[in-house]
Order: sequence, then C-alpha cells, then structure tokens
Amino acid sequence: MAAAVAAALGIAAAVCGTEPAQADPLPQVPPFGTTLLAFGDANFCAGAINIAMEAAPHKPGHVLAHVTPTGYMHGPCGNHVAIGWLGSQGLRSTNVYVHTNGRPGKTVTTDLSVGRGVAKIMADSWPIQGNFAEWYIYVP
Repeated sequence: MAAAVAAALGIAAAVCGTEPAQADPLPQVPPFGTTLLAFGDANFCAGAINIAMEAAPHKPGHVLAHVTPTGYMHGPCGNHVAIGWLGSQGLRSTNVYVHTNGRPGKTVTTDLSVGRGVAKIMADSWPIQGNFAEWYIYVP
C-alpha cells in the first residue's frame, strides 16, 4: 500500500513538474536484496556491503547511492563497488571504494544521474568475488 502511494506521489510530481523539497522514498524493487557479500582486497577477508538508494533532494532524475561496509573478518579490508545503471539518461557506471576493519565502516554516498522515470541499477564488488544487487526503480 505504501509503495502504491509513493508511486502515485512520484507520478504526480513528475506530471506537475515540481521538485521534491526533500529526499522522497523511491518506489523500488530489489529482487536479489541490497547486500553484497564479498572478499576484501587484501587478505581475501570475507565481508558484507549494504547499499541503499534514495531520491536526491532538489535534483529530479538523480539517485543517491549509500554504500556502507558492515565489516570484514580478518580485516581491515576494502572493496571497489561498481554501480551501473540504465535510465532515461542512458547507460552509465561509477565506482566507489569502501574500507573498514571488523566493525561497520564509513558510508560513501555517490550521486547517480539516472534521469526521470523507470530505471535499473546494479551493483557488484570489483573484481567480481561475490553476489550482486539489483534495483528496478521509478525516479522522480
């Protein structure tokens, strides 16, 4: 129900041409979850990375990706996270790097110029050493 209301509000905002005053919730479906399970770059230490997507405030067509390492066994370690997307602005990608020890690390936020409308976003550790995450979203 909440997703339907959020989708209706997003469509209404797109039709009316108004900019969101704050970060609106993105109607999204992550079929494989939002967590990457990966091996770190140094000692092949195992870890997990959470990724959250939200609409960028005052920037229609933009999505903020928040990438947070939750910790590595046998750390400190880190990972490059490749984020790719296909939206009305075309096919693009960017890389972020996260690093931490056995505890949750600092969140790295990156701005994705996806474009308004329906889009697909994928993320994976690089080089590929684990699962991937994927989102189908509606960007206001």
